[in-house]
Amino acid sequence: MRILVVLLFALLPVPLLADCAQVAWDQTVILKQINDGDTVTLENGRLVRFIGINTPEINYRYKSRSDPYAFDAKQLLQRYIKVGDKLHLVFDKTKKDKYGRLLAYVYSKSGRNLALLQLQSGFATHWVIGQNDRFWQCFQQAEQQSRARNSGIWSNFKPLSAANLTEADHGYQYIRGRISDLKQDKRGIRFKLDKKLQVIIHAKQLQRFKENGVNLLLNEQLLLSGKLTFRHGQAKLSLYHPAQILP
Repeated sequence: MRILVVLLFALLPVPLLADCAQVAWDQTVILKQINDGDTVTLENGRLVRFIGINTPEINYRYKSRSDPYAFDAKQLLQRYIKVGDKLHLVFDKTKKDKYGRLLAYVYSKSGRNLALLQLQSGFATHWVIGQNDRFWQCFQQAEQQSRARNSGIWSNFKPLSAANLTEADHGYQYIRGRISDLKQDKRGIRFKLDKKLQVIIHAKQLQRFKENGVNLLLNEQLLLSGKLTFRHGQAKLSLYHPAQILP
C-alpha cells in the first residue's frame, strides 16, 4: 500500500508565470560597476547582490580558473545595463546579507528583471536564501525552461543519483532519486531517496510547503537541490523551501 503524506487538505493551484509580475520600485540608484553576473556596485560604493539567483564565479586573479559561463553571465548584463545607468531596486523581507551587501531584485532602466534574464539565458541557478522568495515560482519556471533547452550551465547537467552518493559529493548539489521511506511526526517529515539519502522537512518549515500544495508519495521520483552533508556515513539533506523540489 502506498503511503501518502498530504501537506495541504485542499490542494491550492500554484500559477506558473511566463514573466515575474511587475511591481513598484523601492529605490532608484545609479550603476558604477558590474562586478559579475549577480553583483553590481552603485555610485555610492554600495554592493548589491541579486536576490534569487547564483551565477558562476569569476576568479579575477586567475581568470582561466573562473567557473564556466562566469564571463558570459557578466557580459549578458553588460548588454542591458551600462555604467551611469539608472537601476531600479525592489526589496524583499531581508535587505542585507551577512557580508553587508544590499539584497534586491534589480531592474534595468527600462524595467527588465535582470535576475530573470540570467535564468532565462541559462547563466544562473535559482536558489532561495532565508525569507527572500517573492518571485520564486517565476524564477523556478525560468530555470526549468533553461534546463529543458540545455542552455548555458545546463548543457551538461547531470544530477547526482541518490543511490550512488559518496562523501566526496558534499556541498550544494542537485540530486535525483525515488522516495523509498516516508513518515511524518512531531519533528516534521522525513523520507529517504533510494534508501540512501535521508531528507527532512523540519516542523517549523512545514507551513511554507503547505501553502504551496506540496504532496509527497512513496515511490515518487524527485529532483532536489540543497546542501548535501554526511554524518557517520549517512547522506543528509534538509529542505527549508518548496523551491528545493524541482519540477
